Order: sequence, then structure tokens, then C-alpha cells
Amino acid sequence: MRTELLSAASRVGGRATASADLRVVPEVVERCLRTAARGLCVLAVDGLSYGVAESGFAHAQVRPLLSTFPSTSTTAWLTAVTGAGPSLHGAVGMVYRAPGADCVTHLVTGDTSGFGSYPPPKNALLHGGPTLFERAVETGTPAFVVGAELERLTGEWVAALLRGAQVVPSPVTRLTTDPVAVAERTVREVEALLDEPRDTGCLVWAYVNLDDHIHQAGYDARLHESLRILDTAASRWADAGWDVLAHADHGQVPAAPRAGLLDAWARLDDPAHCRMPGGGAGRVRWLYPLPGREAEVADALRDALGDHALVLTPEDLAARGLLAATPVVRDRIGAVVALATSAAFPVPDPGVAWEHGSLSDDEMLVPLAAWNPPLATVLP
Repeated sequence: MRTELLSAASRVGGRATASADLRVVPEVVERCLRTAARGLCVLAVDGLSYGVAESGFAHAQVRPLLSTFPSTSTTAWLTAVTGAGPSLHGAVGMVYRAPGADCVTHLVTGDTSGFGSYPPPKNALLHGGPTLFERAVETGTPAFVVGAELERLTGEWVAALLRGAQVVPSPVTRLTTDPVAVAERTVREVEALLDEPRDTGCLVWAYVNLDDHIHQAGYDARLHESLRILDTAASRWADAGWDVLAHADHGQVPAAPRAGLLDAWARLDDPAHCRMPGGGAGRVRWLYPLPGREAEVADALRDALGDHALVLTPEDLAARGLLAATPVVRDRIGAVVALATSAAFPVPDPGVAWEHGSLSDDEMLVPLAAWNPPLATVLP
């Protein structure tokens, strides 16, 4: 599937060059832990594209990895910690249907939405798998997570993501989206863990939320300053004998949703045409047409979005190597799927200036950076 996904990304963006995808991350972590002198620190940087990281991490070796499809956080982070793709773990986006439900659920918040009254979902939204934290603990290596944003989440997604790790409480009381403040806080909290005396090595996994800032301001000067802070700290840790890696989940591209396309989506995402509200993830969205109306809704959406989207079925996604049509996928995704091909695409939040989810290189190519050891020793 990875080769097919690379080919599909190349057809849309034209420059895909990654030789591996996020499913290799647990293997890379395990290889580092087997040989690390003091332990391993992983910076999990949300929203960082490969091209920006390549220039921002000046003291690291950086190679591209391919994100998941959809290229969104819920899907990509779960793949990066389990090594399983969305057709197995079930996190096919941010908003989707639980099997058998008459509504859609926001995977992170747990909020549901439907047309009219509906019973609450009875089935799980995703299937958890062994995490890299559990694998580390099984070998006698303590695993710690730093990340004030994740610490405040509840629900099955964050539980599946962090299973096996000790979440270290953050002293911050108010969260900020300023990337420099986020980077500085992360460095402080990671260094507090690295400075603790231990008889054995450990795994420290630090979530760095740059994503919220990028959604509003893109990869601006403030963002680049945050990368310099992370790069300097990672170099210092590597000089002190720690193995240090960083990787991202997805990148972002400019968004400028067109009013007419937003209206067209809203007209079709309606009880007159669909059995429940649409779902998806930013620049990939889907509809749940009424039985027997799938082709009609697909044709109408294709006509309405024109060159600004590629409108496909789940079978088309499977044929293109994007998302295998497993029962897990079929139970969750809509029958009509739209992939953004321009900035005018009608994203769910028209207030954002940057968005992600689709197949462009800047969304799909993410960095794997290493300060110590050399990447060639740990990347298959």
C-alpha cells in the first residue's frame, strides 16, 4: 500500500519522494532504544511540513516520511505510535460514524451530531493496538509523555494514543498557541525529566503543538523561531548522550474556501440528501447519502466542486491505494468522498487560513529528524 500511496501523492502534488511512511516510527524508536546510551527523546511536532523542518532543524539529519490518508492528526498520530494504518485502527478522520450509529462523532471531543433524534453510538470509534510506549515498557524501559494539550483530553482516542505511557503533569495552568512559548515550555518540561537520576534509560515522548498556530498564521517568523529553539535544545541533549528524534504527523497548506462552494456543500449535507451529517478531516470530507442516492449525490457534488476537488467512492480510494476498503473503513467512512485539489475547497472551518487532510506534498510529506544517532542506523 505504501508504494501505491506514494504514487497517488505524486499524481496530485508531483514531488513525493518519501521512501517510508509513519508506520515505521515504532520500529525506528525500538532501534534507538536498543542502542541508546542514556535513552531516547522524541519530539512529536504537530503540523510541521517536511520542507519547513528541513530548513528549521539546522543541526539535524532530516528525511521525508509520508503521512497517512487522511493527513490529519487523529489518523497520523495513532499510526505513528502503533505502526498500524487507519484501515486497521479505524481513526479514518476527525469526524465519522461509529459502526451502526445514526450520527457522526468527533473523535477527540466525543461530541455527536445527527439529523433529528438518534440513540447514542454503541460501538467503538477505533481499535487500539500495541503502542510504542507499551513495547518500551515490556523491555524494561520506562516511557514518559510530556504534552499539556494531550494531558487535558479525555476519551478513547487519547487513551489509545498514550496507552502504556506515564503522562507527566504539566505545571502550566493556561495553554497558549504561540509557537515560541509552546517550544520553550516543552524544552523546560523535557529537560526536567532528562535531568532526573535513573538507573536505566527511558523514553521521553514530547507533544509539541505548533498546529494551532499554523492554522491561523502559517509557517511565519514566529514558527521558525520555535524550530530554532527545539533544534538548539535537541542538539544540547544529543551532546549530553541522549538519542533525539523528531517527526510530525502532517503539514499544512493555505486555505481560502470559496463562499459558493461552502453553500454547495451545505445544500448537499442536508437531510434531503443524507442520512446523517457529513464527516471527514479538513481538506478531505465525506457525505452519507440516503440509501440509493449515492450516485446522485456524488454527481451533484462533483458538478458543484468542479476542479477544486476530486470526488471518489470508498472503492475508488482503495483502488488508488489510499485507504483499503476493509470492514473497519466501510463501517465508518461516507459513500461520497471529496479530496481538496485547491485552496478554494469548502473546509469545515472557513475561519482557518491554513488546513490539511488531502494529498498535496506539503500536507503529506513530514520530517523524520535525528540529532543522534545517524538516521541511516535506525531508518529501514
